[in-house]
Amino acid sequence: MSSLSASDALDALEAGNHSFIDVRSEVESGKGMIPGFELAPILHDHERHEVGICYKQKGQDAAIELGHKLVDPSRSSRVENWLKIGAKAPDQALLVGCWRGGLRSQIATDWIREVGREVKRIEGGYKAMRADLIGQLNRKPEMIVLGGRSGSGKTALLRELHFPETLDLEAMAAHRGSSFGNVWKKIQPAQASFENALALVIRRSKKPLLLEDESKVIGSLHIPEQFYMGMLKSPLVQIEMPLADRKQLLFVDYVEEPLASGMEKSVLRERLLASLVGMKKRLGGALTADLVQKMETAFKDETIFRSHELHLVWIEKLLNEYYDRAYDHGESLKDRPLLYRGSYEECRQWILNRYV
Repeated sequence: MSSLSASDALDALEAGNHSFIDVRSEVESGKGMIPGFELAPILHDHERHEVGICYKQKGQDAAIELGHKLVDPSRSSRVENWLKIGAKAPDQALLVGCWRGGLRSQIATDWIREVGREVKRIEGGYKAMRADLIGQLNRKPEMIVLGGRSGSGKTALLRELHFPETLDLEAMAAHRGSSFGNVWKKIQPAQASFENALALVIRRSKKPLLLEDESKVIGSLHIPEQFYMGMLKSPLVQIEMPLADRKQLLFVDYVEEPLASGMEKSVLRERLLASLVGMKKRLGGALTADLVQKMETAFKDETIFRSHELHLVWIEKLLNEYYDRAYDHGESLKDRPLLYRGSYEECRQWILNRYV
């Protein structure tokens, strides 16, 4: 067969034994991509714009003719690029999709087939695959939520376990999730791309999803409503960790890791202060001012050990006077069963016993 359904394409994506090419333009893909696809447009943004104007003014035939005129001179280089992508899975058909599985993916597959490479067009293209994935988001998958106060190691445990059913929403969103999550200034994906990544995990899961307790908004992205409501009702595994350990973990997250990655101290200071000031409405003026002063003191000290101790001062105050109170209040409003409560290692072992 020269084509396959959107559902079969997603099955192949989960199997991981094919190469996938998205021949849409850059603007289209910027609105939503499916993880596992590589963008390699047959028409770049400016070319697609010209073809679109021609279609409106002169009709389909003229638009197709213009498209060929624009692309034919670079046909060989585009085919060569597609073949390079396909070389990652040389023994399997190259799978190609466009917006609706129409003319662009048909032309691309024809060109690839002409040079002797096995290739299949995805019927319905991105639109059909997106519809399948939205259907996954409307399901009610079984979940186990990993909870605990800030700094208790929820993200670390989730990434350490790394089962097929683990769902790392922060990694998918390219954001740490907390008010200080934007310190790294990572570019977040489009909302549709985030949803597609989430839906793929739901689609392949055979056991309850294991995920970290999150707020509905992660940076600029939001967790789909129905899925989030399911999270709020799902049973909890709660990590309990002493304050001394939690503030150390947050020091590593907020200060040590950014500096170790090469971020300038002045840049980190500016970003942490901006995040803190951004919390002023929730913290109140007096607490914000006190935390800012303590953070400034920590950054001014040039002695590594002393600076470390001073950073722990503002982190501990933030935990005691805001994060812990907010977490405890939020949990008191949620009606969900507690499956297990224990230390990091005890929770890790409990989860391993359930999933392995």
